[in-house]
Amino acid sequence: MTTEPQPNQSSPEPTSAPRPTRRLTAPRLPRSAPPAERPVSRAEIDELIGALGDPNHPRHAEAVDALVKIGAAAVPALCAVIDPNQPWLAVYRATEALAQIGDGRATGPLIAALKHQNANVRWGAVRALTQVGDVRALLALREVARADQGRTSWGESVAGAAQSALDLLSRRSIWAQSLELVKLAIVSVIFLLSVALAFGVIGTLRNELEQFGRYVPGQTELPTLVLPTPRPTATPRQPTPAANQTTAPVAQPITGTALQVANVRPLPGTNNQPIGRINAGDEIIFLARTANDQWYLIRLGERRSPDSFIANPDGSGAGWVNRALVSPPAAEVPVQEPLPLTAPTATP
Repeated sequence: MTTEPQPNQSSPEPTSAPRPTRRLTAPRLPRSAPPAERPVSRAEIDELIGALGDPNHPRHAEAVDALVKIGAAAVPALCAVIDPNQPWLAVYRATEALAQIGDGRATGPLIAALKHQNANVRWGAVRALTQVGDVRALLALREVARADQGRTSWGESVAGAAQSALDLLSRRSIWAQSLELVKLAIVSVIFLLSVALAFGVIGTLRNELEQFGRYVPGQTELPTLVLPTPRPTATPRQPTPAANQTTAPVAQPITGTALQVANVRPLPGTNNQPIGRINAGDEIIFLARTANDQWYLIRLGERRSPDSFIANPDGSGAGWVNRALVSPPAAEVPVQEPLPLTAPTATP
């Protein structure tokens, strides 16, 4: 089983991947209320910031998660790390934390990070700007999608990630405008109905007041009403369930969302030819994962792009995708050891 290689701090364009990126939830607007932040000292934040780019630091592995838990209080320090003079690994992991916090104050520094010499940092900045969802990033993302030729150390195109971010942000903007128009139309219809109902009630009340006290032969006498005698109705007998009859729970599929355009492969790893492609926003169904949690076996859900497909030769309609490219599953996914391919495949 292959995994993404580890980064080399000394190289401006590393040939191996950084620490596996913490997976993101599906981008959405408007954002839900953030969790309550715990009180934290400046010294602790500084310690975690220093641990981001230092693999030998005892808190290096937990630095991103700890800063995300701190939340908005850690945003100014994380923004200060995004600087061309800082080690690329520290900058990349700072974008990883900012992507999960989703604070709009990070928009400016993240836009500046799109010009960083390291492709991994630029890719991380694109992903963070997608999560923040600030429209100020649209022009910068268009420039990256047009001119950036870089690729991450695990083979993903920076320009492709930027184009996926642009498509997602555009859909968000169109959806928000459409939603406002629908709200306005509903409010207008309710207002018109209320006005019409009010005029109808006023007219009826006015007629009743005009007729009050008048005697009209054949109309003002109250007719004799004969009420029918209600017949008793039999209550249908409810079937009694058998004592030993139980309803088996129906297993619900574990679903998620594609964060950007990504290749789907027959085996976990990048040394085999892709068998499909997914697009940002596609609904995916998690089937299994590798033991090291780096790759997921997925199948496309019902909500997907027209050009998304998975053409596995075994006819299962499933394939493997890197964890950094999809949202995390909401439940535990079983581990599966993939079988080797029966025939050699070309290297992409």
